[in-house]
Amino acid sequence: MDAAGDFYFVDARWQRIYRWADGARQLSTLRDVPLDPVNLAFDKAGNLMVVSYAGTGTVYAFKPGSALDQFELIKAIDAAPRPGLTPVRPVGDWRLAKDTATGMPVPRPFHYLSPDGTTSISAGRDFTTGASSWGVKGADLLRAFGLAAATPGQPFYVTSESEVVTWTGTLGPDGNFTAFKPFVQQGGESVAWDAAGNVYLAAGQIYVYNREGRLIDTIEVAERPIQVVIGGKDRRTLFIAARSSLYSVRILAPGPLH
Repeated sequence: MDAAGDFYFVDARWQRIYRWADGARQLSTLRDVPLDPVNLAFDKAGNLMVVSYAGTGTVYAFKPGSALDQFELIKAIDAAPRPGLTPVRPVGDWRLAKDTATGMPVPRPFHYLSPDGTTSISAGRDFTTGASSWGVKGADLLRAFGLAAATPGQPFYVTSESEVVTWTGTLGPDGNFTAFKPFVQQGGESVAWDAAGNVYLAAGQIYVYNREGRLIDTIEVAERPIQVVIGGKDRRTLFIAARSSLYSVRILAPGPLH
């Protein structure tokens, strides 16, 4: 989602990045070039950061509307506490890597810092080295259906369909978890949350939980949803990306501001 509330998403098979202009209700192709886009995030200056399947640890950035040959390759740097920075992480994974001693997610040793210096994508060594199994790369930055920006000290959610769990935790200034615990015993492909603490879980349908983990609503979708993002001009539109279509639902509370 950009600052105007418009929704950007990837069709990885055809290597295209699309923009849905919510006010105009119009879809456009932002990029259609073979740079293997998989996941997206914006910084505060409007640079679109793209996690790519190509190469080893490839992240690049460009300004929407710029020429196709205008983009910046971002190099990984060591993760460190960077107060005021907005950390970005995957919101889902089929198998969450946890430290057996603490039960916390394994700390990520790398940051991809945005061109304006306000945002960082946290990465593990499996992404930066291009580690693969049976010829398929396994980093969650590539497997996850979407990334989300976090506010350090505020709840951040991660879901796992295979483990049938959604967790909640808080992130520190280095983008790593400082607290982590199960939220509900249900997992899905993607998760989003609003400023009132309601959590929207894509798991066959959209299941809505309150901040205490009690199911309060179910949003039925014609296709299986794989990604949910809160956007729109007033941050009260839940965008639902499915296998072949994009849906939206108006919600009562706005999404969080970062």
